[in-house]
Amino acid sequence: MSGSVRVLVVEDQPLIAMDLEDLLVSRGYAVLGPKATVAEALDCLARVTPEAALLDIDLAGETSFAVASELGRRGVPFVFATGTAGADARIPDDLLDTPVIQKPWNVDDVLSFLREHALPDR
Repeated sequence: MSGSVRVLVVEDQPLIAMDLEDLLVSRGYAVLGPKATVAEALDCLARVTPEAALLDIDLAGETSFAVASELGRRGVPFVFATGTAGADARIPDDLLDTPVIQKPWNVDDVLSFLREHALPDR
């Protein structure tokens, strides 16, 4: 997929992750992951910098905030997703400006975010 926009997907629910991966691949994006844990996502970031990222907030008992902070440090646009009411209230102050998409992932919301932030000319 040479030339494809690389999107890091951090999602711990296997079926949701597979659906999201299928959606992105079908639209020509190169998916990094899906990664189910913070450690997996940070390990991936140690090797490559994506053009954008989609982060589930809650990852089996941990949050993706450390991944978000690293992406922010690198200037990589990202969006949080949550299916938990009030989860966005836990977002740290330094990440409050991060867009949030409600789960399950909405195709239009995901593609709109990527068009606007990862590839404005697509």
